[in-house]
Amino acid sequence: MAKGKDRDRKADIAACILAGGKNSRMNGRKKAFLPVEETVFWKKIAAKLSGCSAIYISVEDRKKYEQTQADVGECGFEGFPLVEDLEKEKGPLGGIYSVLTACEEQAVLFVPCDMPEVDQELVDTMRGEWVRERKPVFLIRDGKRCPFPGIYTKEMLPWIRRQLERKDYKLKNLLNEIEEKIVCLEDERDGGGNINTEEEYRAYLSKIERKELVRISLKEAVEKILEEVRPLDAWEELPLLELSGRTLWEDVYSRHAQPPFPRSPLDGYAIRSQDSIGADDTHGVFLHVIDTIYAGEVSGKKVGEKEAVRLMTGAPIPQGADTVIRQEDVERVGDTISVFQEQHAYENYCYAGEDYSAGTCLLTRGETVGAAECGLLASMGYSHAKVVRNVRAAVIATGSELTEPGSELSFGKIYNANLYLVCSRLTELGVSVVWMDTVQDDARCLKDSIEKACRLDADLILTIGGVSVGQKDIVEETYGLLGAEICFHGVRMKPGSPMMGGSYQKIPMLSFSGNPYGTFVNMELFVLPVLEKMTGSQRYRVEYREGTLAETFEKTGKVPRFVRARWENGTVVWKRQNASGILSSLNGCNCLLEIPPGIGEGRKKGEKVWVRMLSSR
Repeated sequence: MAKGKDRDRKADIAACILAGGKNSRMNGRKKAFLPVEETVFWKKIAAKLSGCSAIYISVEDRKKYEQTQADVGECGFEGFPLVEDLEKEKGPLGGIYSVLTACEEQAVLFVPCDMPEVDQELVDTMRGEWVRERKPVFLIRDGKRCPFPGIYTKEMLPWIRRQLERKDYKLKNLLNEIEEKIVCLEDERDGGGNINTEEEYRAYLSKIERKELVRISLKEAVEKILEEVRPLDAWEELPLLELSGRTLWEDVYSRHAQPPFPRSPLDGYAIRSQDSIGADDTHGVFLHVIDTIYAGEVSGKKVGEKEAVRLMTGAPIPQGADTVIRQEDVERVGDTISVFQEQHAYENYCYAGEDYSAGTCLLTRGETVGAAECGLLASMGYSHAKVVRNVRAAVIATGSELTEPGSELSFGKIYNANLYLVCSRLTELGVSVVWMDTVQDDARCLKDSIEKACRLDADLILTIGGVSVGQKDIVEETYGLLGAEICFHGVRMKPGSPMMGGSYQKIPMLSFSGNPYGTFVNMELFVLPVLEKMTGSQRYRVEYREGTLAETFEKTGKVPRFVRARWENGTVVWKRQNASGILSSLNGCNCLLEIPPGIGEGRKKGEKVWVRMLSSR
């Protein structure tokens, strides 16, 4: 673990744990030294900052913290350099100013001591961005810049100094003032969230004990939610023209043979094949035409020796005849035809049952009815068929910042795009949306909306946003108020990693990331298998295609990453704008490119890759 300064690397990035503050909401307990998993907060954070050239500890009063170290013994700062605030009681801004003034590095990654779950990969990503851009680096979450974790630079010192002189200690005002000089990364993680109160600390320890903060694999998460899903035990009978896109409830058997009688596939003449023996280009065989049969008509006449019956396409082949000769292969004068070629038995002859015989299972339970299936049902004489009742879903978006489309957008607000993204996708998938709602960042409001969805007999409840661990992330609290079961909270994947899954009153619930693309990926990876189990429908099975990557994708990671892309005749083109908060680049995509974890240099141009196709069938 890096401690002191590396004087040969002054241009590198250092890290700092902000350990100052009065800790008033912790009843005076120093948050840096709060115990967790056989260590303390600051140590847990420092372990994730070890790649930095130095780790500083920012304190408001060195003497107080030196005394604290003496009191706590082995839990002290263990030789890590303490930087005392140059100006007291200025909050985090004062600590940032003091460390940037004192350090030799050009940039410092600041993490508060009450953020023990800061993400290791997130730290590495931010450091990498600093190396590339040499600019301050901050995160954007839910459309807002987050001050922590954040990379602050010495170039920011004049702005910080002026803000301190104005007695304006709000970090968001600083970021607004220099917004054109910083790099912002879209990310749905907020560094694990701050733990500010005794109550939040107890809740955090409870999560640790229940291992809720341990993100599980995508495969495990899907398996866990499927354990909460019960197949729908309900059907409805619909007329043919209302069956498109629906899932068959039962196997369908033919009521009769198709065709139900021998028939002619073309316009010609029904004859006995033995009567054509000896016919050739120079010696014709003469046959007497005794009748004409059109499609849908029946003739009582039987074809005898040297006789023929004129047939139109689809007409029944009369008794006595065993072959049909094309009308263009004969010459007719009056009621006599001349045949100039031998005709084999059963040539141009459609047998009864040639398509299918009576009692054949032609459609199976779980098949999706399309045009071909509808036509097949009609050919069997069915006017109606039983289909699985549509899944009924409730969709609830959370966020005090959300404004409905069509309304005037005030500053700080965003339009409620995710709600319509999810509901529209559900409609594409044949799901009936029985409840759409938007609630403020209030757990009790969300609880009330979920209970309303249950009263409307929803089979599936989806919520959007509020699944991370920030102060306004209310979903976990709502599950607690409901007494709902939590199957998992957090999945090792990008985007959409903070999502939750569980059940309430035996109704499966999925709670998605609030970032638009994270929401979409959560939908594709979790809702489709849920719908497949509920309905037994094959339409929800995913199609995978192999393709050649058009451009190198350099990003790597420890978890699977799903990138919006387009499959075009075997070529996979991924979209450049792939941050989880960006929605516009989803337009025109027809697949998800999966980047497996652990690929050191990403995927190279020309490599073979697999994509997951996006389709409603």
